[in-house]
Amino acid sequence: MTQSTLGPWIDRLGKLIVFVAMVGFTGMLLATGAQVVFRYALQISVGWTEELARVLFVLSMFLGIAVAIREREHIVVDFLFKRLPVRARALGSIVFDVAILLFLIWLLRGAARMAEVMWESSLIAMTWLTNGHLYVGECFAILLMMLYVVLGIIENARILRFGEAATGGEGER
Repeated sequence: MTQSTLGPWIDRLGKLIVFVAMVGFTGMLLATGAQVVFRYALQISVGWTEELARVLFVLSMFLGIAVAIREREHIVVDFLFKRLPVRARALGSIVFDVAILLFLIWLLRGAARMAEVMWESSLIAMTWLTNGHLYVGECFAILLMMLYVVLGIIENARILRFGEAATGGEGER
């Protein structure tokens, strides 16, 4: 896990997000396992296990994307990009991050609108949970992604201004 130059709060937030994503993923696995046991071993159809697994999958996936952005582990083809000088690489990263940020803003607008439209639409087996709640969770994860992209822009702006010294000698984003 990378150490943030913006303070320990961002590192604690990152650890909390990883923990919540792992709890969601573990819950998804347990719900899926319970579904298999109930349906095939006990011959009992339990609808909430499939729905819970689906909800936890989506939410842990969105949180996982935020973690990947934070850790800079998202899929990227950068074999030419890495050959650029440090400042040119930082400028290119800023351009890409701004494009990602614009996409995330667009995605957030859509998720917020869907939360509003689907607020009263409850799930079939878990009627206490609405689709609007799920979209609020998606909005939260998108906001986390946006935070991490903005932090990346700030870091690359420092590299652009101060050169390789701003990276602590690493030379890579």
